[in-house]
Amino acid sequence: MEKITILGAYGTKGSHHETSSFLINDSHAIDAGNLLRSLGEEAAHIDTIWLTHSHLDHIVDIAYILDSYFTLRKKPLKLMGLPATLESIKKHFLNDVLWPDFSKIPLSNTDQMSVVYENIEIGRKYKLDEKTFIEAILTVHSVPSCGYIVHKNSSAVLITADTYSNPALCEILNSRPEISGLVLECSFPSSMSELALESLHLTPCLAEEEIKDVKRELKLYFNHLKPTFIEEIKKEIYSTPSLKNAIILDDGDTIYF
Repeated sequence: MEKITILGAYGTKGSHHETSSFLINDSHAIDAGNLLRSLGEEAAHIDTIWLTHSHLDHIVDIAYILDSYFTLRKKPLKLMGLPATLESIKKHFLNDVLWPDFSKIPLSNTDQMSVVYENIEIGRKYKLDEKTFIEAILTVHSVPSCGYIVHKNSSAVLITADTYSNPALCEILNSRPEISGLVLECSFPSSMSELALESLHLTPCLAEEEIKDVKRELKLYFNHLKPTFIEEIKKEIYSTPSLKNAIILDDGDTIYF
C-alpha cells in the first residue's frame, strides 16, 4: 500500500507535540515543521519541500536541515511554494539576519547553491516519482496559502493545511472521485470561534459546516490541533455525528492509500 507519514501533526510545538510536516516519499515533504527529530540523518535526503505558507510552524526545520546536514547533502534543497510564500522566506527568514541566505552558499564540493526556489502553479500536477504526483489548491488563511492533493497511483489524499472556510473545498471533493481521504485542520474548540476567525483557522463546528455538502464517503483526518485544547477538541469531534468517525492524527501516524 502507498502511504504518507505524518512527521508533525500539531498547530504548535510542545514537549510531546511537533508541528506540521508530511513525508510523501524518501525525498519529498510537505512543510518543514518537524524534519530533524522525526527523520534524523535521513533528513539529509530530503530534496524538495512543498510549502503551504510562510508561518514558522510550517518552515522552521528548513533552517536546521541545511545547517545540521550541510556536508551530507548532495543536491540543493528545492523550496516549492506560492510566490508570496517564497518571497517571505527570502525576506524574513533565510535573509542573512535571522539565518544565513543559503541560496548564496554553494554545497560542499560543488558550485550548486544550497537552496533553490521555485514558484508553484495552482492546479498543475507535478511528478514526484513514477507513481506519485502533487497538485496545489488555494486555501483561505491569514497569509497566502495553499493545500495539496497527493496522487499515488489511482487514489489521492487532499491535505488542506491551515485554512478557514473554503467554498472551493466541497466542489473539489465532489468533482474528484479519486480523492479518498481529506486531512482537515482543526486548531481550536468551537467555543473559541472568534479567535478562529481572527486567525483564519477551523473549529469542529466550522469543520462540520465545511464538509456538509460532500456527496460521497471519504476518510476524514484532523491535524493541527493546538496542544492546549486537544482534549476539548477531541471530545467535540467525537460527539459530532458527522465527524465522530474521523481519525485525529498524531506525530508518526501513517495515512495509507
